[in-house]
Amino acid sequence: MLRRAKWTAWGVSLLLLGCPPGDLPQDASPDMTVKTTLDPDEIQLKVSGRCPGDPSCAEGGDSTLYVGYGVRDITPEIETFTDSNKNGVWDDGEPYVDKNGNGKFDAYWMAGYGNGRLAYGVHDSMWARALAWKQNQTVVVLVAVDALGLFRDETKEIEKLIDPRLGVDLLMVHATHLHQAPDLVGGWGPDNFTSGINRTYQQRVRKLIAEAAAEAVMAIKPARVTMNSVLVQDAGGDMHRYVGDSRDPVVINPRLHTLQFMDLSTTPPRPIATLVNWAHHPEGAGSSNHLITSDFVHYLRKELETAGSGPVVYVSGALGGQIGPGKVVAIDDKGNEYKSGSFEKVEWIGKGVAGFAKTSLADPAAVTVDGKGAKLSYRTTTFPAQVANRLYHLALQLKIYQRSVCCYDDTRAVDEENLPSIETQVTYLQIGPASIITNPGELLPELFIGGYGGEYAGKYTFIDQKKPNSADVSKAPKPPYLIDVMDGDPKLRMTWGLTHDFLGYIVPRYNWLLDEKKPYFAEAEGDHYEETNSIGPLAEPQVVGTMRQLVLDGRPNQAR
Repeated sequence: MLRRAKWTAWGVSLLLLGCPPGDLPQDASPDMTVKTTLDPDEIQLKVSGRCPGDPSCAEGGDSTLYVGYGVRDITPEIETFTDSNKNGVWDDGEPYVDKNGNGKFDAYWMAGYGNGRLAYGVHDSMWARALAWKQNQTVVVLVAVDALGLFRDETKEIEKLIDPRLGVDLLMVHATHLHQAPDLVGGWGPDNFTSGINRTYQQRVRKLIAEAAAEAVMAIKPARVTMNSVLVQDAGGDMHRYVGDSRDPVVINPRLHTLQFMDLSTTPPRPIATLVNWAHHPEGAGSSNHLITSDFVHYLRKELETAGSGPVVYVSGALGGQIGPGKVVAIDDKGNEYKSGSFEKVEWIGKGVAGFAKTSLADPAAVTVDGKGAKLSYRTTTFPAQVANRLYHLALQLKIYQRSVCCYDDTRAVDEENLPSIETQVTYLQIGPASIITNPGELLPELFIGGYGGEYAGKYTFIDQKKPNSADVSKAPKPPYLIDVMDGDPKLRMTWGLTHDFLGYIVPRYNWLLDEKKPYFAEAEGDHYEETNSIGPLAEPQVVGTMRQLVLDGRPNQAR
């Protein structure tokens, strides 16, 4: 949840004056007869990179798949202090421990809930964990970072720190959307008008991400990969112990994916790393927590690594629309229940989900491939996405959000006829029978899998019709959905969220509603929080439309 405290009305006015129970579909290959046409608001696809195919990554070679792993600890060094006046923050004159000896108190503001949440200490470590894949002349690197989000501008800065001699064709920086980490976006500072970024820490994290990526490339070994997926749910599709959805209609993708990469240079082969992809906001420790933690992801990784999985790289999926711990009742091994935010709750969510990942890894029906059977390929595109959110305009104007914008007249005031855009990116990656489409934000899962008939609500109520402005699913998008047009085994089709960028929620237009009096600054009645933290109503056609076009690119006789 990309939560923020709301801006005061007077401040806004002043500043703006100057400015499922069952499986997913089982067809083995995409329906090539389906015809799609571009929505008037969609953007014509222009592929900006393709491997194999580009000059730097020509086809040809023995097709051996090489995989490497790299890691860096990105935990901040929290300076403790004596809160003499008991106001919850450090004030001038209060004693503190100057850990880095720079003569000043270094604050770390925690991102993801409201403003003014200062970190007091560390519960467990945060990480940048990298996987590198190389096949013939193609080199792809993914770095999963324990962070709320990272703008695309961060990737550009990180790329400058990576030795070009490593030959990285594509760098994908992913944020797990952790709500218990230092602010690296800017919007969660001590107050509404001050950035929350500790610039020294930001520079350090960039350097460590680059180091993890380089380490992974330099550590590559011949590998095979075992792929599988499992539904995270109990009997009857019950997901109450693991994940919930607080926005109607309730649509939860319960599928968890595992990709385990094994080192073929050892006898017997040993794990290089295991990638786990699932959707759940890492925020279960709650809004009152002041300790740095990677939330349930910490316990999931620890549980799997203790069981022999090798290092775990966790990647969040389509978690938009309040997919997370909100309605979860976690249960420990003694039967105790945990409903409210706490470390006990995240521990038993993490351990419970890890049990499903273990089942996926141990499944004899899992698919194992190497060499040509694990063909590595990608295509990627950069494109402008319109920013209609007035709150974001204000944050950009005040340099709370520091990222590049484009495609408008910066000599004129921003208005409905002169809206800025940001350049963002999506990638379609294939590794053998597995296919991945990235999304640059918090994609609502129904835009990936559908589910407008209630088939992915589990035992939750699909739509509470008593709520104001409840969803009218008769107006929802019709199939095919993204998962339907992707390649390979349907059980191995996934989306990696918050990858390449951080755009907030990507909301279906049919259920988009703003407050009439204070759009973006206040929520419309009912389940419409996400609209206040989205770039705007064109996120669906511009982002999801581009994702679809990228998947379909190159298929003969198929409209987009």
